Order: sequence, then C-alpha cells, then structure tokens
Amino acid sequence: METFEQRLLEHEGILEGRYELFLDALNGQGSWWESIIASISSLAGVFDGIREWFQAKAIEQLATLVSNPPTISNYMEHKTRIDNWVLEGRKLLFVAHSQGNLFVNAAHDYAKNKVPTNSLKVIHIAPASPILNGQHTLADLDLVINGLRLVGSVAEITDNIPGYLSRPTGSNGKKDALGHGLLEIYLNQELAISNRVKNQINSALDSLEFPPSIASSGYFTVTLKWDGAGDVDLHVFEPDNSHVYFSSPQGTSGYLDVDNTRKEGPEHYFASCDSSTLQIGQYKIGVANYSRADGRKATVQVASWNNGVLGTKSVTLGVPTGSTPAQYLFSVLISQDMETGKYSVSVN
Repeated sequence: METFEQRLLEHEGILEGRYELFLDALNGQGSWWESIIASISSLAGVFDGIREWFQAKAIEQLATLVSNPPTISNYMEHKTRIDNWVLEGRKLLFVAHSQGNLFVNAAHDYAKNKVPTNSLKVIHIAPASPILNGQHTLADLDLVINGLRLVGSVAEITDNIPGYLSRPTGSNGKKDALGHGLLEIYLNQELAISNRVKNQINSALDSLEFPPSIASSGYFTVTLKWDGAGDVDLHVFEPDNSHVYFSSPQGTSGYLDVDNTRKEGPEHYFASCDSSTLQIGQYKIGVANYSRADGRKATVQVASWNNGVLGTKSVTLGVPTGSTPAQYLFSVLISQDMETGKYSVSVN
C-alpha cells in the first residue's frame, strides 16, 4: 500500500489519499478497476498472476510494516547519509532496483542542490516509477513493472529476456517467473541484459568527479542534522572521558570538524583511523538543544568505513540546555582482536 501511495503522489498528487483504489486493484473488482480492465483487456491475465504474487507478499510483510513503517525513517536515514558523503567530498552514484527507485528519486532531489551536477548520477533498474533521473534498464517480460502500466505509466522497455523455461538461474541459484529479480534477471551474467546495467554503472563511475570536501573520513563517523532553525550540538564522550563538542572540538581519538549554529545541520565528528590515537572502549553520543531548537527533531547517524551505516536514531528536543547534552542516542564500542590486531565497531 505504501508503494501504491508513493506512485500516486508522483502523478502530480491528483489521486493522493485514494487508498480505496489500492483495494480495488488488489481485489480486481470495483467500477474503477473494471474500467481499466475493459480498456486494456489483453493485460487482465497478466495482472491476475501479479495480483496473486502481491497478495502473498503483502500478507508476509504486513506484520512488520504495521509496527514499523519504513518510509519516513528510510528517507531520513538516506538524507543523513547523503549529508555525510557531501561533507566528505564523495562522488555520488545511486543505483536502485524496483521500489528502491521511489526512494532514489527523493535522494536525488535532495542531493542535487548540494553537489555539482558532475558529482551525482542515478542508475535505474526495473524502475517502479515513471520519473527517471538517469539511465534505466527494464526487461520486456518483467511482469511486476510492466504490470504497473495498469495503474499509470512506467519507463520504456529496453531489453528482451527469454521466457521462464529458457532462463538460466541467477547468482543466488534461483529463477524468477516474474522476470523482475535483481540477482535472477538484471545482474544475471548469463543474460545479455546484465551487460547494459554493468556498462551504465561503469560509464557513470568513469564520468563522476569529486565535489569539494569540508570534513574528513574516519574509522567511524557521527553525523547530526535537524529539521529546522536553531542551534543543536553534537557531543561525543570518548573512552578517556574527553568531551568533544563545539567548545572543545579536538579529542584524543577524534575531532568535531563541522559545527552548525544556524539551522538543520549537519554537524560531523570522526574518529581517527590511526591506531596510535584510536582508543578501545565506549564512545557516548549525545545531543543538546543549545538554543532556539525546542521541539525540533534531531537525527544522529553512526557509520563506519567498513560496515556503512551502523545506526540512525531520531529524538525530539526539549528546552535549551546549553553545553550540556540532554539526550544520548548511541553507545559506540571499539574493540580489538588481540590475536589478529584487527579493530571492530558496534553500536547500541
């Protein structure tokens, strides 16, 4: 239902909130749905198979989606990650498959005003959205995406794939009757369509340029942002009790290299990759409403060089507390294997 609503919003919001259309489509009945089938009768049989698959998947996923709807949290996680990459001067190549294209369009719109155009590219694979911000690939027998033509437009078909009985298995050892799987179809090296995806990605990587950087990467990083005006501060307490914040940006292991006092953030802390300064132990991550940020939602993201995002949490700020953090969101633990000498990082 979330995917359905996202698609309606992309069609200029004309059908925003029309959840009954989702039920009509799922049940294959009702005057609205009957009108579509009457107009495109040749596709009725195709949709029957898609509907049966969708019903099974919907039942499977409902329990987790109801208790923890992903969209808002995913968008915030993506935006915070993008802010971190922009600060560190990273090239941005977004590759999305299926519903991920609904999220990648939002990510592109957020990032395009933060980096030069030659530092950002998007590759769309089996896009579940008619909106494209880069090259795309769509198989003729992808029944999931082409079935969406019944409820709106989708991207043009770019490649032909063999019928189900003639398809080789993907790298996961599976075949996909719907012609939609990322591993089974679009990255399957036994199918010609995978060459198109590979060439698009390689071409994008070759053409991207580094944007300017204002922050440093580290063994792990902490990024803070918030949803409006005001001065919100990031606080990190290192294992030796060094308190890193705007008034004392240099710690024993890390450094607060970006401080924002006006609105939205970001703020950025990195812990050194140098084993002579990186401390083993617990790093406490907190936030404070220094001033003018009452009721703002602050989001903190912890990421590591090897593992990517380790966690993203948001909290609603209370009254100003100046230089004293009022809420702690993460405890980051750095440990070291005494036999191999390798470091590891975890959060809770």
